[in-house]
Amino acid sequence: MEPLSQPSAARYGIIGSGRMARHMGRYFDLLALPYVAWSRRMEQNASVSAGTALATCEIILVLISDGAIEPFIRSHQELLHQKTPIHFSGSLVTPLAQGVHPLSSFAEDVYDLDTYRTIPFICEGGRSSWAEIFPDLPNPHYTIAPHLKPLYHSMAVMAGNFTTLLWNKLFATFEEQLHLPPQIAIPYLKQICHNLQHTQVNAQTGPITRGDRQTIQSNLEALNDDPFREVYAAFVNAVTPDLLKETK
Repeated sequence: MEPLSQPSAARYGIIGSGRMARHMGRYFDLLALPYVAWSRRMEQNASVSAGTALATCEIILVLISDGAIEPFIRSHQELLHQKTPIHFSGSLVTPLAQGVHPLSSFAEDVYDLDTYRTIPFICEGGRSSWAEIFPDLPNPHYTIAPHLKPLYHSMAVMAGNFTTLLWNKLFATFEEQLHLPPQIAIPYLKQICHNLQHTQVNAQTGPITRGDRQTIQSNLEALNDDPFREVYAAFVNAVTPDLLKETK
């Protein structure tokens, strides 16, 4: 992303050069919304400061790593004075900026317009409204109390990131230990997603749902030398702890 040649026309400024900044820039491009993009690379390579690049923007999207958000804002008070700084962290709550979290997973490749339009955003209650921040974005949006953000984000991390770790583990084990093509698991993955979308709480199958202690015991024994044994046991313990007591 590069700064617009005429930044005075831009309502939004995007700070950052990572995936989230790249995706948001692409979304604005698809909607033909003008914006100015800035990253530390531009300051280092072209001596373009954030204050210079983003001076005319009203809304500043600080799309950098969670731990860098507050230090960046504190060190750029001249830029953010009388502007609206917005961050996309799912868990951070700070008086320095307002959180607006896109509930999605952002891969290396950018998406099409329909995909971006369907992403829901979770906003912090008691602060600027969605219409004040993103009047031109058609996305569904919801509000939660700021103190509930860490709980909300923990659920999103477990459901999205943890399942990805599990699927990557399956693909690697199929290929490296079982000598099976990893792609043969894709129909299984698609069916699980379909079941979750259409039946939700009734989508769960397998030995935990059946209360099948013998199969759980066999599974745990097969994972004896694998760190994921503790992951399996933790899931059993979280859902049906009585089953785990008899399988240790």
